[in-house]
Amino acid sequence: MLPAVMVHSGLRSSRSHGGNYQIHVRQQPAAARACGFGERDRRVIDPPPIVQLTINDPATGLPDSNEIRYPFNVMHCTLWSEDGITDETALTGADKRITRRLMGTLVSSPFVGLDEAGNEGCFFCFPDLSCRTHGKYRLRFVLMRLEPSDLQPEGYTPVITQCMSDVFSVYTAKDFPGMRASTYLTKALKRQGCAISVKKGNEKPVEQTGGSGKDDESGDDDPTADTKRRRKT
Repeated sequence: MLPAVMVHSGLRSSRSHGGNYQIHVRQQPAAARACGFGERDRRVIDPPPIVQLTINDPATGLPDSNEIRYPFNVMHCTLWSEDGITDETALTGADKRITRRLMGTLVSSPFVGLDEAGNEGCFFCFPDLSCRTHGKYRLRFVLMRLEPSDLQPEGYTPVITQCMSDVFSVYTAKDFPGMRASTYLTKALKRQGCAISVKKGNEKPVEQTGGSGKDDESGDDDPTADTKRRRKT
């Protein structure tokens, strides 16, 4: 875990800027195919993690729509063990060389837009994360607020707040269940200009003991899909 003194000093900083900061993982990672140690074979974590920032006015307790538009909030992502105790971002090989287990863009800038329900929010998206080795992991996200006027070489920016994702699985190529179709939230942010990909999904069917025998998560998440199919017929 991060040192308590670092988090504590960051919380003091967040209050001095006129708001109480909170973050939570709005879209949890579920699965990924291990990308190995090559540089070309990148397999992103699916669905792309999305973290939402809320800032409440300490006087009223209501969301502060002006503060969430501050452009220099930055979120950093690291890879942790299933129990949330060990930082797994780096990997030491047999030759004692250290390489990154978590690949891709580990830093995200804020995107202010409307979610799938039409509610405004501040989102940090991580669509370019890959993991080299299979196993079960969590992602830890930490929020920092940069002050351009105070940036100094080898300077220090305190952590304002942090959160951790649910456990997700990284599979071997043989066991990977496939990519899921993009969620309504992903599609909504994409339509507004967020740099995030929308996928149809190719998730493998899951055997069930009862019901219709269809996998709810592998279907088209477009509510108009049935109507479109009927028109074609």
